[in-house]
Amino acid sequence: MQEENIERASGEEERSAEAEKKEAPFALGKFASVDALVHAYEELESEFTRRSQRLKRLEEENKALAAKNEGGEGNSAAAWTESDSLYRAVNENEGVRARVLSDYIASLKGVPLMTEGGVGVTAPPPKAKTIADAGRMALGYFRDRNH
Repeated sequence: MQEENIERASGEEERSAEAEKKEAPFALGKFASVDALVHAYEELESEFTRRSQRLKRLEEENKALAAKNEGGEGNSAAAWTESDSLYRAVNENEGVRARVLSDYIASLKGVPLMTEGGVGVTAPPPKAKTIADAGRMALGYFRDRNH
């Protein structure tokens, strides 16, 4: 009896699903009706238009900025030429060059520099480990002294 009820219930479900398929000739997916689908399409179309317009505006701004940089101060070749001419002007003027160097050296206070005299780093003197090493070292010392 219970099996008959289950079969009858499943048969009714199949018939109602078939009836729904016959009523709606195409699948609407997550949309409840054709009107909801049309409304969603219209919203999607308007959003696409807004984004396309924004993209076009941004591309125009980018082109304008690139054109400004090509002819304006942003050009790296022009900046390099200006920097090069400034370097030559400073290098040709002894007073400016001396001032730049003295300012630079003054900014290095506290940094150990060998500005006057300087002291070299010495290696520890070699020490003989055997009598033969001591003999070779002595002979080398005498040879260096005679030449």
